Amino acid sequence: ASRTDRLIKWCRTHEAKRKKLFSDSTQDAREEGRSKQQLHHGKNHIYVEMAKAIFLHDETDEFRSLAAMNPGVFASSIRSHLDVLKTKYRKQNALLGQTGAGCTYEDLLSNDKTKNILAAITKDFPWWADLHRWWRTNPAYNNTFSAADIRQDFATRAVELFKLQPTPPRDGS
Repeated sequence: ASRTDRLIKWCRTHEAKRKKLFSDSTQDAREEGRSKQQLHHGKNHIYVEMAKAIFLHDETDEFRSLAAMNPGVFASSIRSHLDVLKTKYRKQNALLGQTGAGCTYEDLLSNDKTKNILAAITKDFPWWADLHRWWRTNPAYNNTFSAADIRQDFATRAVELFKLQPTPPRDGS
């Protein structure tokens, strides 16, 4: 498995730490009926844990050895890689537009307008679905997000509203 695969797997299996790492908000916690995850040790501590999970199983002997002796040396690399993932995630969200970027993965997959876009996104960026589950409503990660419902057809509704208006009187008639 690739290092990114191991990073994503670690995030999946360490939910509380993942939430701390990706800025667990009071609002999210309240909406989910739970308490906010407090960051007691700082993010660097979490990066060290991630480094062990990622690099203790690395293909490279040197990295495995370094991860066993001093996993902290990988903290800045992991932080940088998460920034790269965030940039790629945002780029893919732009393909969905404001409305789509805020929908759940499952809603996007079941919608005829977005499922082909989603297939292209996940082919190009296979970690998008996991990242979207974690980041879709967090503006620090998803800057394309809009709370609008993708199933709302605003253009059609606007046309209907204009058709309901009586024809305005013409000057001089």
